[in-house]
Amino acid sequence: MSHINNQTQDLYSIELVQDLDHEAAATVSGGALYLYDKYGQKVLIDELTGADPDLGSAKNKASSYKVTGTKDWKVWIEEGYKPGKGKTLYAGTSGDLTGTYNNNVESAKPV
Repeated sequence: MSHINNQTQDLYSIELVQDLDHEAAATVSGGALYLYDKYGQKVLIDELTGADPDLGSAKNKASSYKVTGTKDWKVWIEEGYKPGKGKTLYAGTSGDLTGTYNNNVESAKPV
């Protein structure tokens, strides 16, 4: 005869288990790219945790960014990741997208 403990336990009552916000969860999973539609990371328009070949509603709107975690990201001013082109955004950095990249990013992926 087996002695199985049939008690259930709420996930949050388990020691060391906690709810993570989006940024913390992205960092744990390897990182994320946050795109903002104003300089200085003012208004978030997209949070990417993986490759996105066309950025959907965020396309051609990003003016600043933040990269969390340990992965670098690359952004392009055209859809589909053109080899040899694009701008690298380094892990742990944030800043404004200037020049050609301001309001022109159309695709992004971790590299």
